[in-house]
Amino acid sequence: MTMGHPKANSLIVLLLAGTLGLACSNPASKAGPVGTGGTGGAARSGGVSGSGGELGTGGAGLGSGGNFVGNSGGTGGTKSGSGGTAGAASDAGNAQGGPGGRPNGDADATGGGHDASDGAVQSRDALADVAGATGGDGGPADVALEARGQDSPAKDATPGSDAADRVVTFHNGVFWNDTKGKRIEAHGGGFYKEGDTWYWIGEDKSATAANPKAWVNLYSSKDLVTWEFRNAVVTRNTSSELAAADRVIERPKLIYNDTTKLYVLWLHYENSDYSTASAGVFTSPTIDGNYSYVKAWKPLGNMSRDCNLFKDDDGKAYFMSSANENADMMLYELTADYLDVKQLTLKLWAGSKREAPAMFKVGGTYFFITSACTSWDPNQAQYATATNITGPWTGLTNVGDSTTYDTQATYVIPVVGSQTTTYIYASDRWQDPDLPSSKYIWLPLVVKGTKLGMDDYKDWSLNLTTGQWSGGNSSYVSQNAWKLIKVDTEETSAEDGHGINAFDGLSSTFWHTKYTGGTTAYPHEIQIDLGATYSLTGMSYLPRQDGNLNGTVAQYEFYASTDSANWGTAVKTGTFVSDATEKVVSFASTPARYIRFRAMSEISGKVHAAVAELNVVGTLQ
Repeated sequence: MTMGHPKANSLIVLLLAGTLGLACSNPASKAGPVGTGGTGGAARSGGVSGSGGELGTGGAGLGSGGNFVGNSGGTGGTKSGSGGTAGAASDAGNAQGGPGGRPNGDADATGGGHDASDGAVQSRDALADVAGATGGDGGPADVALEARGQDSPAKDATPGSDAADRVVTFHNGVFWNDTKGKRIEAHGGGFYKEGDTWYWIGEDKSATAANPKAWVNLYSSKDLVTWEFRNAVVTRNTSSELAAADRVIERPKLIYNDTTKLYVLWLHYENSDYSTASAGVFTSPTIDGNYSYVKAWKPLGNMSRDCNLFKDDDGKAYFMSSANENADMMLYELTADYLDVKQLTLKLWAGSKREAPAMFKVGGTYFFITSACTSWDPNQAQYATATNITGPWTGLTNVGDSTTYDTQATYVIPVVGSQTTTYIYASDRWQDPDLPSSKYIWLPLVVKGTKLGMDDYKDWSLNLTTGQWSGGNSSYVSQNAWKLIKVDTEETSAEDGHGINAFDGLSSTFWHTKYTGGTTAYPHEIQIDLGATYSLTGMSYLPRQDGNLNGTVAQYEFYASTDSANWGTAVKTGTFVSDATEKVVSFASTPARYIRFRAMSEISGKVHAAVAELNVVGTLQ
């Protein structure tokens, strides 16, 4: 994955993101000039690049199987320039060829599966599924909205529908093309919104020594799916500094200075053996103009690799980058003109080997996503939070699965709607050694207070008007109005095992029965008020997703009732398969406002029960 320092074709999940937690090492060999062959790298053990199972077939997990989820708040507005990430260095090892080739990391990670459609080209018409006044196709967004008794913006002439709403659908795992049918080249990208237009700036990985093309491209869009190429804003002709045969440019990020009226571009400025390890700054009076080189240097004498920018509500801007051979994550406050660092604000997670930073803010909480250093291979993304950008910051917590769904974060895009704000995790699925074939994977984040979660969707929809999103099993009843009636027991001392975790939309949290100061024998149960009466036809159970199967329910009983005092007989009983996958069962249509899940036994005969997520299938009565 583009993890800002030497990477290459080793074995194969992004916030600021990463997954296997393997340490980075210093460069041990040099890659050839950009676009040249390399000395070869070890092939992925997971199989030929691009092979593997289909992405998006995972369990319910985050987002409650596609409920419209989102918290209020977030940044946005004209000339808002928060968030983003830039490239940092990673482990050393064997050299790797191809555009921007980097030495191979010494820490191999076992491979995550790629989408079955990897290698296929998706046409822009199919990619940009935009539903507006012309109507939709009754897809996931329609079903999800109607199942919640809401008007579907994707239905044209349907009485009571919001025909003016715009719904777009993101298709992950395929190549994305611009409006002229050419593949979008904007890897390690940054995003910036001005007025009603989003701008996407990123690396052109198609460049070779024989055909240099551009270093940095800029695209624009009104809907986040239909992208128009605007300009190659940084090329080898921008300055003599960029004409070096072994120059490497990564992770460009864009910000606007309201005082100087200049667009300021920061990026990771390198050479092919990753010894330069510097930050580079460029400016332009217009967003899509030819940017001018300002300088490249080591901020305050520190190495700088994977990087990002963040602009706070008070106008102060910050630059974050991996330093000290990626061992430390530096957070700098920028000068008033955004052209230099003013001071080192914090050194974060010293010695932890973090890269691919991405910061965003929800209300009064800052979120900082990073990855571990495993060359171009994916790893476990982790995040931390703070109520003040100067700290203290929390420890790192996992988000996504063990390979962050085979991605590495590059930016978090806030989409502010009339009802909520959706935060999009924008990432790259690096295809090493064929980096030009790397794909863009965008996934919706779920924010619950200071908790952050993310699930895997091959396709998901976003209502640009309201800010709501849907994905996965869109017939699941929204958890937004659910309330906990009771649990028989919950662990609240040694860990956060509260009952409400069973329906918080976060696959990373779970209800766990008590084990501190004594235990309670089976059966265990949780009762929930759905907030309205639905015709239920099914339910799903997601076991804990932290790699530990302790507490996984075997035998179960599920009750549904319009009266929380009289449950009657169970509408479904059975025994779940002994693994961590989502278990979905159906039953005859039953009117219910209240549900009761009873765990009757554990897969290994233990006394505990754990539930990451409960969902129900149904329609509002």
